[in-house]
Amino acid sequence: MTVKNRISVSFDDAEFEILERLSSHTQKSKAELIRTMVEEFLRDNPNRFRLKTGTSRETNILLDHGTDDN
Repeated sequence: MTVKNRISVSFDDAEFEILERLSSHTQKSKAELIRTMVEEFLRDNPNRFRLKTGTSRETNILLDHGTDDN
């Protein structure tokens, strides 16, 4: 699989061990698990990292890719 964008993520030893066990249990790569966790978090908490500007959005633009297949 070719990846267009990359990001480096650091975990302490205890967190990495948990991720390793979860990866083994689910038969998914650690990268795939992290992508899923981030996507689910952003979908469930769309305003978590937005500045408090006094305006709000009706739709979640963080994960809207212009398709209706979500």
